[in-house]
Amino acid sequence: MTKKIGLLMVLVLVLSSLLVGCGTGKEAAADNNSKVASGAEVESYTLEGIKEKGKIILGTSADYPPFETHAIIDGKDQIVGFDIEIAKYIAEELGVELEIVDMEFDKLLGGLETGMLDMVIAGMNPTPEREKEANFTDIYFETTHTVLIHKDSASEITTVEDLKGKHIGVQMGTTQEEVAKTIENAEILSLSTNPDIVMNLKTKKIHCAIMEKAVAQSFAKANDDLMVVEGVTLDSGAEGVAIAVKKGNDELTEKLNEIIADLKAQGLLEKWYVEANELYN
Repeated sequence: MTKKIGLLMVLVLVLSSLLVGCGTGKEAAADNNSKVASGAEVESYTLEGIKEKGKIILGTSADYPPFETHAIIDGKDQIVGFDIEIAKYIAEELGVELEIVDMEFDKLLGGLETGMLDMVIAGMNPTPEREKEANFTDIYFETTHTVLIHKDSASEITTVEDLKGKHIGVQMGTTQEEVAKTIENAEILSLSTNPDIVMNLKTKKIHCAIMEKAVAQSFAKANDDLMVVEGVTLDSGAEGVAIAVKKGNDELTEKLNEIIADLKAQGLLEKWYVEANELYN
């Protein structure tokens, strides 16, 4: 009798454990079904997601004065410039904090694609190729491209024609790189940062550099041995810079366009551009 009772108790325990196991599986399935029914989580790079997480992540390449550059302020290394003021204003308008990620220019659109970045403000031209990869806002600043040279080359390079066959420095992944490719017999040196290009120009390892005009002027003012070739402009087919966000992120694009229109109406873009030039120079 005792053995029968013992066996019965074992069977009861086994059945109980099986029922508990089944219950746990059903609860987990129900929980998963509930998540599916409620819809996917809000993507962090959307307008709603940015407000939800309380910050907007800016991707930039801080080697592009006066748009963005490093500066020592109050003893601390900070990223400052025209684009940074725009980013600060955007964050304020959205009621969130601004987080800045400094990276190589040709990696920025990839950062949007992966969701690591919410927006890119980096003096970027919205070329047809880039528009396949990202959404772009309205133009917030008109640009042109020009040539930066060593002063010792002042008599050698005076026109666009003089660039033929020259060793030309450009930043990797930029429209300036594409412009350089159109110059007959040009030897192109593509580097990650503009300071690297300037160093090669100062040491005469290259004949010239193609840069956005404001950037070239900033480097010329900061380096006595460099100068901008007056009267020389180069057409990239995409004059003007815009803010980039992830492809298909239309709601954020529209909101940023509203903010850009507001900045233009207030005259703040012109003000910040002048201040950025003064800060760097």
